[in-house]
Amino acid sequence: MPGRKVSEKTIRRLSHYARCLRRARTDGVPLVTSKHLSERCGISSAAVRKDLAFFGEFGKQGSGYGVSDLLENIERILGTCEPPAVIVVGAGNIGSVLLESVLDGTGGYSYSALFDSDPNIIGTTIAGVTVQPLAELREALGEHGDVIAILAVPPGEGQNAVDNLVSTGCISILSFTLEPLEVPDGVVLRYVEVSTELDILTHSMKCRDRS
Repeated sequence: MPGRKVSEKTIRRLSHYARCLRRARTDGVPLVTSKHLSERCGISSAAVRKDLAFFGEFGKQGSGYGVSDLLENIERILGTCEPPAVIVVGAGNIGSVLLESVLDGTGGYSYSALFDSDPNIIGTTIAGVTVQPLAELREALGEHGDVIAILAVPPGEGQNAVDNLVSTGCISILSFTLEPLEVPDGVVLRYVEVSTELDILTHSMKCRDRS
């Protein structure tokens, strides 16, 4: 919503709601309550009601929310009504798994291109996407407009891949490479931090044991 800054935590919760709503729509469910979203998303009912009330356009509390209308509003807030193209740099084990998993249930995202520097796999196809030479990155990205790039390159190759992406004008990068990477101002770089998630789960387990 214009003029309102939405926190990252809220965006994360909205993304969870959207996934639950897509499943509900697939199952033919016409209405959902905040309790339903709370149970399906693992988020407190109070947080769900607060999030939806913050935007003030999702219907009335107590009578349920229309699944299609609520999903449409959330996708508009997230900007995923017309999501950008997603490309993958690195066609090794992680890159291959990403392509084969597709992006079902994510609201329209799809893998548009796959790049690698290994001549042995360039030209092969993974899940219907042909591996292109990394050297053709600039030309290929020129055909897609705004993109989100996923880095799935071996350790030690991340910075070079990032530099190549930045040189093409890419400003949104998600890295499966945990090595520290540098990007200029204006480029958003995020990491898939499995180790952090493991720490969080371990802490949760220890807290449960102590209680």
